[in-house]
Amino acid sequence: MVKNWGITFITVFLFFFSLPVIGQEDEWAVFAEMFMEDMTTEEDGTTATNALYEELMELHRNPMDINLAQKADLMRMPFLTEQQADSILCLIERSHGLLSMGELMFVKNLQHRERRFLSLFFYCSHDPVSHSRHGMPDSLNTRPDLPTTRRNVSQGLRTDVSMTMSAPLYRREGFRPHSREELERNPNCQYLGNSTASTLRYRASWNNCLLWGLTAQKDEGEPFAAKGNSLFDSYSVFVMGKGERAVRKWIIGDYTTHFGLGLTVGSSGADAMGVLASMSPRQAGFTAHTATDEAMFMRGGAIDVRLGRVSIRAFGSWRKHDATLMDDSISTIITNGYHRTPLEMDKRHNVAALQGGVSVGAMVGAFHMGVNAVHTHYDKSYRRPTALYRKYYFQGSDFGNYSVEYSMGRGAFKVWGETATSEQGGVATLHRVQYAPHHKLALNVLHRYYSKRYLATSAQSYRVGSRIQNEHGLMAGFCWEPVKLWELKGYVDVAHFPTAVYASKNPKNALGAMLQAEYSPLNTTTWLLRYKYRSMPDDNSAGLPDCRVQHTLKGQWRYSGRVWNLATTADMVFLSQPDKGTKCGWMVSQRASVVISRATRLSMSGAVFHTDSYAEGLRLYEPILLYSSGYPICYYHGSRLSVSAQHTVGPLSVAVKYALTHYSNRDSIGTGLRMYHGSTLQEVFIQVALRV
Repeated sequence: MVKNWGITFITVFLFFFSLPVIGQEDEWAVFAEMFMEDMTTEEDGTTATNALYEELMELHRNPMDINLAQKADLMRMPFLTEQQADSILCLIERSHGLLSMGELMFVKNLQHRERRFLSLFFYCSHDPVSHSRHGMPDSLNTRPDLPTTRRNVSQGLRTDVSMTMSAPLYRREGFRPHSREELERNPNCQYLGNSTASTLRYRASWNNCLLWGLTAQKDEGEPFAAKGNSLFDSYSVFVMGKGERAVRKWIIGDYTTHFGLGLTVGSSGADAMGVLASMSPRQAGFTAHTATDEAMFMRGGAIDVRLGRVSIRAFGSWRKHDATLMDDSISTIITNGYHRTPLEMDKRHNVAALQGGVSVGAMVGAFHMGVNAVHTHYDKSYRRPTALYRKYYFQGSDFGNYSVEYSMGRGAFKVWGETATSEQGGVATLHRVQYAPHHKLALNVLHRYYSKRYLATSAQSYRVGSRIQNEHGLMAGFCWEPVKLWELKGYVDVAHFPTAVYASKNPKNALGAMLQAEYSPLNTTTWLLRYKYRSMPDDNSAGLPDCRVQHTLKGQWRYSGRVWNLATTADMVFLSQPDKGTKCGWMVSQRASVVISRATRLSMSGAVFHTDSYAEGLRLYEPILLYSSGYPICYYHGSRLSVSAQHTVGPLSVAVKYALTHYSNRDSIGTGLRMYHGSTLQEVFIQVALRV
């Protein structure tokens, strides 16, 4: 007991002691917390990874010379409008190339925050400071006194290699040695590999027109160079080319696809906060698959062709999926990518999928229209579902989706829409209307209707439920700067599920709402207050209709200056569940970072939390290593501390992170093979990166 209180005291002491000591500007942390904090929770309680986070992290790690940027590159930024992108390109053309990122101040409709965020993803080839910020070698610098057109700037060959490893300083039940007799009785009682996890990333590009890369990963518990693994457990490879003539982009290898608004095939975010943060829907096209996700990607080839005002996109893919089979039929496609036990190994790559699609669109003035077609064939058939909420899920082995999309806008009004149908007869339609008379006001209304019979294997778009099916809803939101220094955001979302969903066998309604206020008295200081409400269907023990209601409140103070970067946050949650009453939780956290020297950086975060159960868990954003997500869930009674340091010597960078989570009311953590008999979890991360 004394030991437990001692660990908590040390964590709390370091947490508050860091307030006046540590800090330095960390724009990525501010950006990630603002745009990527909300994760989509599925009907079955799992959390969906936001693919946009991985994509933007890759762009942040491999920034582009803004003098080479095309409109499509700028429109990938969720915080830019089309008018702002056009204004930036006009300035570049008029100036025959920018000499520094500071010249973006001459773009009248760009605010201070947007200029700061642009520096995360772009640099200026003529500006030594911009090169230094992104770790560009001096050999790539050009003379600043010789302005050129942006089309004549050459980046040459750039290579980026990184290796990340993590090792827990504790042992879960799955890593406990078992006797031969125990393994013969139950071969799934022990993991096949060791407790370390590792990821290797290799990226290279030539003049930003030819890019290639490799990602290899081994999760905790997966075997390394054993049990059929060629070193790592999974690999992802791509080669991508970009041009300005007829062929705008081509990809061979692993990639993601997005057509229209995502009703046939997509990779966009699926929450209301994402709609408010993005000034336009995700741009259609192909993106190299650079994340460690082993499920949501294509494997094959894709091409994007422009012929005047007509665009043609086509792709083909053949790959294997993990799946649970029953009587040689597909019961469930598994997306977590784990292969740690003989049982998980048996489900590995036992279903093959052949996919293909084409999108044809034309632009006439401010009006765009296109048609999309996607077909998927599995080498095994889905079995007939037995659960009531799965009554209209996949059946058979062939699935086709066809849609018509359009967009138009002139001045303040813009409209995007897509209507799709599936071979099984279902219909899905999504429309978004935006009114933005100026950069200080944007109103969005989004309507969607997904029939219960609509089936799409790769659709990703706005929704409240777990998939593009069985949902009818309306979302209305706004972003407004009523007076200088103040910004208000809010939305209301009403959804109806006509048939049974997970945890409810009755037709039900869902309601979500959010109101957020930000006050920025200085460019370096921001005060934030946010309230969120969410009501989702959840039957009670008698099987009668009921709902799960959650209230969350967040208050935050951020300081992001040239010297300091601090973020102090307080979170509260109230959760009411059928037959379980109302439970509450709270968390107080502090994040800070400092640059010790030009080559050394130190970051730190601490949190104290108190919840009644896992259901009220609160997400904590903490400083992270490259390509890593930084949203651990804090639940029960305890505290968390993380410290990371990064040192750069020329093109070589080394980073180390230590994380500790202590529970003051738990003697064991986890269940099954994930159980740990103790109250403190400690983990070490090491990353080595080389950029030339």
